[in-house]
Amino acid sequence: MSIRTRLLRLVAGLVILTLTLAASFSVFIPQTVSWGATNEEVALALPGDSLAPQPVVNWTNAITINAPPEQVWPWIAQLGDTRGGFYSYTFIEDRIASITGASGYVVDYENADRIVPEWQNPAVGDVLIQDSLHIREVQPGKYLLADLINPGDGQWTWLWSIEPVNNGAQTRLIVRCKIQIPPAAQNPIQTGIITVGGFVMQQRMLHGLALRAEGGSEAAYTELLEIVLWLMMLVIGLIAAVLFLFQKAWQNPLALAVISVAGLVALTFIQPAIWLRVLIIVILLVDLWWAYRPAGSANQPFRTQSVAS
Repeated sequence: MSIRTRLLRLVAGLVILTLTLAASFSVFIPQTVSWGATNEEVALALPGDSLAPQPVVNWTNAITINAPPEQVWPWIAQLGDTRGGFYSYTFIEDRIASITGASGYVVDYENADRIVPEWQNPAVGDVLIQDSLHIREVQPGKYLLADLINPGDGQWTWLWSIEPVNNGAQTRLIVRCKIQIPPAAQNPIQTGIITVGGFVMQQRMLHGLALRAEGGSEAAYTELLEIVLWLMMLVIGLIAAVLFLFQKAWQNPLALAVISVAGLVALTFIQPAIWLRVLIIVILLVDLWWAYRPAGSANQPFRTQSVAS
């Protein structure tokens, strides 16, 4: 294969993958502001709305939990970085804490796997995130509202509100987060990072809280496994991209690379069950083997063909 052909494939591949990534984000990003919530829930007036009247980030996310409110509230009551955690990615939370925390601020996030009695009476002023958030309002069994300890010109409100549904057999959890940044400090890159990063963490929190309230538990290796599976998806995509550049039969590697890019976005935003992630990775690995299977030198990118003397 000539260098010119490989360069053409490189340019074409970059364009296709960029369009795939752009299309995937265009599908998911607009939905982050109301993921899981109904139009009525998004429009619903909730405590704390007036504290950030012009937010650059404004999410209303919701989830139906298969447990009555009295089983859900205890997990909300013990939220906090030095309490029950936030049932999200502790690895990321620890990194953020180490970067943004004030001098002497050391927190090793741990997600509680049980109800702790001494954490069941949250009060106004209790700190949820050191140097950042504290409880502004709380109505036990109904909602918990947090905001910035020192708001200044900006504001960050975070609300957890629960309502019984299906005659009290289930609970509707609404989480509303608003972040208001002074106009002089606003920029699209910062807003994009906050939107994507915050949504990913909040989705993990919703799933983690629901799992615990429904009587489930999370294995110690779950978070690490999720990271490993995400990295495996990335590696599969990179290998497929290399095969696309160097292999004569390019269609299957290109398709696999495109699927991997879309899969990375899906794993990040949808966060499916572990068994489904494993199944997806296994299917992609089989497809990768198929793309590079030993079916003759014509399909193998790095083998040089011998010339009969």
